[in-house]
Amino acid sequence: MFCNQCGEKLAADSRFCTKCGAPVARPKEEMKDGNGSGQAAADESLSKKHTYPIDEANMDTPVNGAESRSERKRTTFKSALPFALPLVSILIAAIGLSYYYFQEKEVNAEVLGIMKSAEETALKGDYEASKKLLEEGISKRPEYTALKGNLDLVNLALELEGILDTASSKIKKTEFNAASKGLASLKSKINDSESPLFEPFKAKVEEKEVQIAVGTIKKELNGLKTVDELAGKLSILATLPEKEATPVKTEILNKIIQISTDDAEGKLKGKQFTDAFSIIDKGLEYATNDKKLLAFRDRVEQERSAFEQAEQQRIEQAMEAAAQEDLKNRTAAVEVLGVTAEVDEYGDLYVTGEVKNTATASISSVTIYYSVYDADNSYITDGSVTVYPYYLEPGESGSFDDIYYGIYQDATVDIDNITWYLN
Repeated sequence: MFCNQCGEKLAADSRFCTKCGAPVARPKEEMKDGNGSGQAAADESLSKKHTYPIDEANMDTPVNGAESRSERKRTTFKSALPFALPLVSILIAAIGLSYYYFQEKEVNAEVLGIMKSAEETALKGDYEASKKLLEEGISKRPEYTALKGNLDLVNLALELEGILDTASSKIKKTEFNAASKGLASLKSKINDSESPLFEPFKAKVEEKEVQIAVGTIKKELNGLKTVDELAGKLSILATLPEKEATPVKTEILNKIIQISTDDAEGKLKGKQFTDAFSIIDKGLEYATNDKKLLAFRDRVEQERSAFEQAEQQRIEQAMEAAAQEDLKNRTAAVEVLGVTAEVDEYGDLYVTGEVKNTATASISSVTIYYSVYDADNSYITDGSVTVYPYYLEPGESGSFDDIYYGIYQDATVDIDNITWYLN
């Protein structure tokens, strides 16, 4: 027996379907007509109790139940379809939005990485490379204002770099005023900025300003003729970094020494010993413990003492004629071992040499008198220089050096005379 509703096979005495719960239709008994005996009646009675008519319609129930299930499935699908389509649309939209979100997130991360690389590159001084990176980032995120702001700063850095290059070129050409104006323009553009991007420019501006100050002083040196003028430049150099100022400071000190010895020499020739001392002492205020100035001061002291003694002994000169003749015979007490004259790239003549005491006694205040000639052996100038150390024991050697500024040509030096004192 099968369920007429779902086609499920049922027990013979079932009243309801165990699967779908539908009531079970019971088959009608078929009654038989006949005139039998008691046994026939009994058999008929048994037949009534245990025999049911075969319902051909019920025999087709399993097939009809399967069809019913398929139909119900189609009906269920059709009824669910109106609800499924919106859900599918929502799902597709969610997937699309998720893809767009993650793609945009990836682009954002890429742009942030580009901006960071651009900042690092700019801080290293490679502004062109930084600019290219920022332009790449802007092409991906045109609305990102931070990128545009950084690009403006990098463009300004490129402009400042050009101003610095121009200033450097002007400095090399000793066009210091033009270079100063360029640096002033640069400073006005970055003074109010706190961006670390411009810190290197501030340092470079200071460096260029030092170069201008040093270059200006060096350019003026040839026109400075007094110790006071040179001392004023030393005061300016004292405010500048030692590394840049030292070469020019050394040149100024050498010139102070030269001017001091030249001026003192003039006073010494006029026997103005006090003035000579004053000049040398003033030079020593700037060129402290300079060997040449100290040797010259000893010479002034020696000549002053010699002069005073000579005045006292003037009366005895006649008696000392023989001794003077003997001194005259010992003019070979000083031997010149060598003398050189070189003109440097600035046109200044450096005279150096070495002498030796060939006497049997110590000598002092050895002075070399020389003349300077050009390549055609034409006279240019003359001068004198004191040998140091001041005292020379027998067999000892001493050195001398002198400077003439502004010769601007090859020159030679001839020793004219040498004087000394015997101790």
